[in-house]
Amino acid sequence: MKRILIAGFASLAASTAMAADVIYQEPAPMPMNVVSGVSWEGFYAGVQAGYGFGSAGDVSISPFTFGPLITAFTPLGDPAGSSIARASDFSDGFVGGAHIGYDWQRGNIVFGGVLDINYTDVSSVESIFSRSPAEYTFVRDMNYMATLRARLGYTFADNRWLAYVTGGAAYGDFDIAYIQGAASPASFTTSGDTDSFGYTVGGGLETMLTDNLSIGVEYLYTRFSNDFQANLTGGPFGGPGSANPAPGTTLEPSDFDFHTVTAKISYRF
Repeated sequence: MKRILIAGFASLAASTAMAADVIYQEPAPMPMNVVSGVSWEGFYAGVQAGYGFGSAGDVSISPFTFGPLITAFTPLGDPAGSSIARASDFSDGFVGGAHIGYDWQRGNIVFGGVLDINYTDVSSVESIFSRSPAEYTFVRDMNYMATLRARLGYTFADNRWLAYVTGGAAYGDFDIAYIQGAASPASFTTSGDTDSFGYTVGGGLETMLTDNLSIGVEYLYTRFSNDFQANLTGGPFGGPGSANPAPGTTLEPSDFDFHTVTAKISYRF
């Protein structure tokens, strides 16, 4: 009996010793895809402010085939018709307003639309000069503009950054004045609209500060077609009693185009 008990205890002790030598290893964690909780989809609204800058174009004359008229607008000392005496200037200034939009998101692709309106402090002056001497000048001061645009972008850096391109229609409200020097032999009437339509294209970069708040910077090139003119008669401009057979001469400023760079902040609902 003693031998049986001793053999039993020896077997138990051996089993315990072997168990103590077993090393426990935790199972390797399952791989996980980390998905950001940030989403660009939904309505958003905000404000923007920045700077507008550009360059003015030149006044056009039509028709411009009558010899004495061509000579009248050629700078003194230059061969007739070799150039036109012109001057232009664009005044840069503040641009700022508000925007509202909606985005959809599919993976890293973000697409949507945005409507914005901006107060603008930009203007242009375009002049031509005759040998009379007389000055013929168009002054355009833009009060505000609005754009309706589509935008398409791509997110990166854990979905918190968005780079995008944008483009669409633009509307501008202008104050327009035509000024004619007293030495001019012409009488004139003006016609056209102080409202103008055009297009805008550009791009931007935006980042999420929180799940609902984003900031960004945006560049736009905007061009408005001109719909304003001065119609001149008398002297070399044509019309009744003029040696110029044309019924009159039309002066027009160029299209109004400029660039804007704005910083913006948006709240996403």
